[in-house]
Amino acid sequence: MKKMKQMAAFLLTLTMVFALAACGKSEPEPETAAPAEESVSAEEAAPAEGAEAAADDFDPTKYQLGIVMMLKNHPVHRMVQLGFMQAAEDLGYTDVQVVGTEGTDMNEVYALAEAFATTGGDAALLWYLDESCYPSLKTLKEAGMITGIPHFKFDPIPEGLDFGMACNPETFGRECADFIAERIEGQTGSIALCQNNKNVTENAATDAFIARIEELNLEGVKCLPVELLGADVDSGTNLATAIIQKNDDLIATFSTMGEGLQIWANASEKSGMTPDDLVIVGMDYTEANLALLNDGKVDALVAQPLYDEAYKTMEYIDTMLRSGTVPEWTDLDAPLVYQGGEGAHDPDYYNGLIEEVKTWFGEE
Repeated sequence: MKKMKQMAAFLLTLTMVFALAACGKSEPEPETAAPAEESVSAEEAAPAEGAEAAADDFDPTKYQLGIVMMLKNHPVHRMVQLGFMQAAEDLGYTDVQVVGTEGTDMNEVYALAEAFATTGGDAALLWYLDESCYPSLKTLKEAGMITGIPHFKFDPIPEGLDFGMACNPETFGRECADFIAERIEGQTGSIALCQNNKNVTENAATDAFIARIEELNLEGVKCLPVELLGADVDSGTNLATAIIQKNDDLIATFSTMGEGLQIWANASEKSGMTPDDLVIVGMDYTEANLALLNDGKVDALVAQPLYDEAYKTMEYIDTMLRSGTVPEWTDLDAPLVYQGGEGAHDPDYYNGLIEEVKTWFGEE
């Protein structure tokens, strides 16, 4: 079980909280690097590796688990919570809580994580954006907590972090470039690139997309400078509409945030464009995005493995709590989903997950 929480650990937590608060909301932009050499695929990483070394009397009901994230009610984050909570339930854990905020201030989120660690938390999934979490990771480890980070790619593993996993943003960025290149074959014009903000995952995906378009050497096709549209659909729609007005040769767009498909579908309609005028590719299998895909208003979405990576994070935590070992890094797949796709490329599979989120959180 958890190490005894001493007063020194608590004082250390307070110190870190004040230190983080003093840092404001700055989000440094670390360089994106290839996965560590010891990284393995999801198939190669057995979730229960080493679990046989655990005592037979291990009782998962005695452990307190957390899901630490901002925008905790965001539909993308709800999917992450579902994966983690269902895995916890399947493994016999009964104390799982969302330790997060409604807003986007990561300093506040990290402070909550540290408080969770010093008041009984045994392990947590941490949803992070950049290196600003590194001081807190050390504090969590000093308090005896196991921490895993899914979804965000980094190398090397920072001090205090037990493991990480994610799909490779460079891979899906290139795949989206290939998809768009096929859809715009024979056309000339501009491709708009949009992000929510500057962070490890979005930066890597956009950079890979641009590099791939340059490799393909499409005659008369160019990528516009990356625009930051934010996560608000209404304001993002206005910004996207302005991009359309400034670039009357726009033929495609690739956005790396979950709201991108809604933003560009709205903006194209607002600008009098038809679905045939603009190829729209974006991220995430939210209900709104899948509805747009099913209605033919957007062309494809990247199914970041939100549910799968959260489920596997809980499996890894369970293994470590049972004194087993897990890989420091695991690569996951992120299929491109489109009408007519099969298996992991089929929109219907993800519509099923959406219904599970509604049922789990009582939203039906």
